[in-house]
Amino acid sequence: VLHEGFVSMEHLVHELSHQTSIPTHQVISLWNKSHAHDINSVNHWNAYSGYFKDNLKQELGRLSDKAPDIPGMPSKYFSLSLPAYPDTWQTILEYHGQSIILSGVPQTVAMRAQEFQKFCKKI
Repeated sequence: VLHEGFVSMEHLVHELSHQTSIPTHQVISLWNKSHAHDINSVNHWNAYSGYFKDNLKQELGRLSDKAPDIPGMPSKYFSLSLPAYPDTWQTILEYHGQSIILSGVPQTVAMRAQEFQKFCKKI
């Protein structure tokens, strides 16, 4: 019975992915989040590494007087960034990750606008 149910769920996820042009892993993630099944499996260090790479000038400028001598060391910036945004740093990294995922999804302009509106409501 479980096997048949899992096969049905897999077909449903693939169908939703096809209809929405959202990758299957994101469909599953969105379902987990919307049904409070989200498991915090975020590696914050990896998330910050990507954020650091994409926002290098901003991070270097924000921490200019405290910045380490070697700007290619995001680990130093990570430890300095946490106190700067004590209540929101995880949310910032989560939204950055979602923006990366959404930017890679081939969608129509209307679909992108709809996803952007959903994203703005969360903020």
